[in-house]
Amino acid sequence: MAFGSFDTLEQVVRAYQVTVRTERFIQPLPIAVDERFRQRLEFDQQNAPVSASEEAICEFLIAPILQEIWRPYSDTLMIWSHVSLTLDERLTGYPDYFFSRRSPLGPVRDTPYVLFVEAKKDNFDAAWAQCLAAMLAAQTLNGHPDRVILGGVSNGRVWYFGKLAQKQLTQDPRAFTIDDLAELLAALNSLFAHAKEVALSAA
Repeated sequence: MAFGSFDTLEQVVRAYQVTVRTERFIQPLPIAVDERFRQRLEFDQQNAPVSASEEAICEFLIAPILQEIWRPYSDTLMIWSHVSLTLDERLTGYPDYFFSRRSPLGPVRDTPYVLFVEAKKDNFDAAWAQCLAAMLAAQTLNGHPDRVILGGVSNGRVWYFGKLAQKQLTQDPRAFTIDDLAELLAALNSLFAHAKEVALSAA
């Protein structure tokens, strides 16, 4: 079943017997905000047709933010945009973005640690369903069911984060927004710092 065929988080939870809990687990790790990046983001929001399509949201909002936070980690992590992630015929699809360990072979997909799904038409429930399905696929592909897989869902302006450990999904209830860019980047920074630590330990 493709990730996108799940309409609600409950469908995935029931199908794969995942327990869900809500807990503030994100510990924002402050990072300096490049003022030029802030200005570009503000310019695009004010002047580009950001809400014209799902692709525009990814291109003008989600991708630039992920790229900005990824660059300091690019020696260890690789960014992948809209490429396939397949475990089996039930769990397959195209996460909007995922981050894997940087392979010593070059631009070759390696084990994924962090996944992001766009909340299309502001449907966060469906986004969480697709994100959890992708996290479950990544968990098995990594070959380490005890390793935490991180995930996030966003409509470009609002971001939520979760983590999958074994068969438990923990969702941080806080909404991080681009209106508080420093706090959003700090939250993302904490996720990437964890992913880098895992990638180095797995090398």
